Amino acid sequence: MSLGELIKQHSLKSFQSIKVTSLMEAEVIAAPPELKIKIKGNDKLIIPKELIVVSQHLCKHKRKVTIKNDGKTDLTGGKPSVSMSVQGYQPHVHQVSKVDLTSATLTSTEAEVEFLDELKQGDSVMVASFEGGQKFFILDRIVTY
Repeated sequence: MSLGELIKQHSLKSFQSIKVTSLMEAEVIAAPPELKIKIKGNDKLIIPKELIVVSQHLCKHKRKVTIKNDGKTDLTGGKPSVSMSVQGYQPHVHQVSKVDLTSATLTSTEAEVEFLDELKQGDSVMVASFEGGQKFFILDRIVTY
């Protein structure tokens, strides 16, 4: 076998091993936890949740964050209140007329934030297919104006 044929054979094997990813538009037809999507242009093909991978920001999830105020917080609307709990006493709430934090620096470390904006029926999404069309990865919602 010549060197040219070996290179040709190696190139062909490399090309065949590449798993091409394609992007396509889809519609959510069933919201989580029973997630199902339909690829645009193919109304009969329904993709079940077992074949779908979803980007975390499109799911309900919690994150730990650090929240720091910049010294400009003013809570004067409505009826602000302060909850207090002292060991040995019942927890109680104090109503206050104004909470002014304009000169305070407050930091909440490892505060937990819950994101609730998950996929809904009717959402348009961008999907990448991989593994020969055996898995579908929902990248993000699609919004048109």
